[in-house]
Amino acid sequence: MPISNQSIDLNILNVSSSPTAFQFTNGSICLFITDKKGVEMPMGQRSIPLPPHSVYLFYDQNRSFDLSFVTEQSANLYVIRLSIDTLHGIIAHGTDELNFSQAAIFEKEQYHHFQPATTDIRRCIHEIAENFDNLLLREAKKYAILDDYFNNSNRKMAYQCPFLNQKENVTKVRDAKEFLIKDLHNAPTIKELAKEVALNEHNLKTGFKEIYGKTIHSYLKDYKMSKAHELIMKREFQIAEIADQLGYTNVSHFIDAFKKKYGVTPKKFEMSLG
Repeated sequence: MPISNQSIDLNILNVSSSPTAFQFTNGSICLFITDKKGVEMPMGQRSIPLPPHSVYLFYDQNRSFDLSFVTEQSANLYVIRLSIDTLHGIIAHGTDELNFSQAAIFEKEQYHHFQPATTDIRRCIHEIAENFDNLLLREAKKYAILDDYFNNSNRKMAYQCPFLNQKENVTKVRDAKEFLIKDLHNAPTIKELAKEVALNEHNLKTGFKEIYGKTIHSYLKDYKMSKAHELIMKREFQIAEIADQLGYTNVSHFIDAFKKKYGVTPKKFEMSLG
C-alpha cells in the first residue's frame, strides 16, 4: 500500500524461515534495522545478509517491488519508511528537529547503504521492543533514530559523493555534452555517450543533471528547439529539411515539439518574420 507523502512509518516485521514480504514503494526511503539477530534478503540468485545490529538504507526513485526477508531463527526487523516528499518537506521548512545534511544522495535514482547500528540506535530499538504499545515513546524513538542516522558526525564523509569534485569527471560530463550535440541528425544514445567518455550511465546522468540542471534528454530537446529557432530565422532551409537536420524522422513530431516550446508552429513563426 502506497505511503502517505506526510507519513513516517515504523513497522516491525517478524521474520522466520518462511519468507516475510515487504512492499517497497517507489520514491520512499526505507531503513531496515536488525536487533540481536540478523536476517537475509533474497535478491534473484543471491541473498543479501543484514547482520545483527545493522542498518540498511534503501531508496529507489522509479521502481516499486516486493522485498522478502528470511532467517533460520525468528527475528524482528524494524522498518522506518518515509517518502522523498516528506524528506524534502522537512528540509524546505528548515526544521531544527531533523537536519538531513546528506539529503543530496536522494537525488540519485537509486541508493543503498549498509552500516552498523550506533549505540543510540540500538538503545532506541530496545526501548521500542520493550514498550511497543507506548505510542508516544514509539514516535519519539522513530525520530531519534532518523536524527542519529542522518546527523551522526561519523557518517558525514560516507555520504559525500566525490564524483563532481573530481576534475576528470567534470571534464568527461562536459565532453559528453559536446558529443551529444555534435551531430543532431544522429544524436547518440545515453549508452553510446557513456561509452564515448568512459563513464558508467548512472554517473553520467547524475553528473549531467548536476552540471547543466537538466536530464540529458531534456537538454538535447531544448538544444534542438533553440537550433530550430536559429535555422528558421536564417531562412535557408525548408521546415522539413530543418526537422531532418535535427534528427526528427517525423516532421509532425518536430512541429509539435516546436509549438510546445514556442507556442506557434514553425511555419507560423517563419511567416511572422515578414
